[in-house]
Amino acid sequence: MKKNNLYIGLLYMALGATCLWFTWSTENSIRSLLFGFSGAGLIGGLNLIWKYFYWLSPKRKEIYKDKLEEEKINLRDEFKESLRNRSGRITYIVTLLIITISIVIFSIIGSLGFLETKLLVLYLSILWIIMYATGIVVFRILLKKYQ
Repeated sequence: MKKNNLYIGLLYMALGATCLWFTWSTENSIRSLLFGFSGAGLIGGLNLIWKYFYWLSPKRKEIYKDKLEEEKINLRDEFKESLRNRSGRITYIVTLLIITISIVIFSIIGSLGFLETKLLVLYLSILWIIMYATGIVVFRILLKKYQ
């Protein structure tokens, strides 16, 4: 296992501990959010550090080597690559549909006066435009690259 994974785990732990310290030392409205970030950082960091030492063990070195080789084969398999590309496209289309429906729903809620949703509708609209434009730009770049 790469030593980089250990360093990333330690960085997560440090960020989690920092968020936890800010959570305990301040009284503000984002305290619960910081507490969530601290939990994510500490648990994620512990998980990465545990995996590093787990796979570093001499009795698991051969198993880890086989696992990496299988992962390398799976990443280069053309059929699986095609499936990943197709699933990415389907996910992209579904996400665009969800954002479009959300824009309509929040516009209706805002016009009925239940909530002030102008900023949310503006954000979702900008996000939709950015996602659509990014999809087109990435497609054209890949098309030029492979033609």
